[in-house]
Amino acid sequence: MSDTPRLIRCTAIALLCGAALTAAQAQVSISDPPETHHFGSIPLGASYATQYFSLFNNGSSPVTLGAARIDGELATCAALGCPVVAPADFQIDTGADGCSGHTLQPGQGCSTLVGFVPSEPGGRMARLVFTIPGSPPVTRTLQGNGSSQPLDCVLDWAQAQWPDILRQPSHTFAAEQFLARCYANNSLCVGADNRHPTLAPPSVYVLNLQGRPSLSNLGPLSQWAAAARCR
Repeated sequence: MSDTPRLIRCTAIALLCGAALTAAQAQVSISDPPETHHFGSIPLGASYATQYFSLFNNGSSPVTLGAARIDGELATCAALGCPVVAPADFQIDTGADGCSGHTLQPGQGCSTLVGFVPSEPGGRMARLVFTIPGSPPVTRTLQGNGSSQPLDCVLDWAQAQWPDILRQPSHTFAAEQFLARCYANNSLCVGADNRHPTLAPPSVYVLNLQGRPSLSNLGPLSQWAAAARCR
């Protein structure tokens, strides 16, 4: 007897199962906030940047959710100033997680609270994952900026003062003992040696990469902070 009917039947079952899994994923979506949501520029270590992420069952059958998690399984660029994949900087509030383990009936939603607590300055990112047992997860990229004060305040002020020179700014980034931003297609970098506490007060430096590289000390960061009226 030919195996063709059995193969057709098995293939049909596999296709139906695959379609069911895809449908389970498609009918559950993140309804809020929009994909463009950004946690903003938050001081290092601050814990007040939070956002509820809401799931909604758009389909006609119940969907049981697994555990929500945050991971770093996403692509990012390696260029200077690009956001850093930092899943530890984003946290699910287990006391305000209304989605993990819940079953969403048709037309029903749930919300999970996520916080952003930056540990380093500059762009930070991670992936929020809502698992669905037996189906691909629903995911969203999380983004925020870590802000180091008073340097970020000084750099924001300087960019407003000299927009022709300090154009095309990168994110603030960390390099050895420095926190800095680069400008004009990375041809000029401005920063301070305040990444780690030191006995000597931090100073502001300019690294000019046009032609022969040169490093100039512009004086104490505290003086620039006073000029920029940074608190």
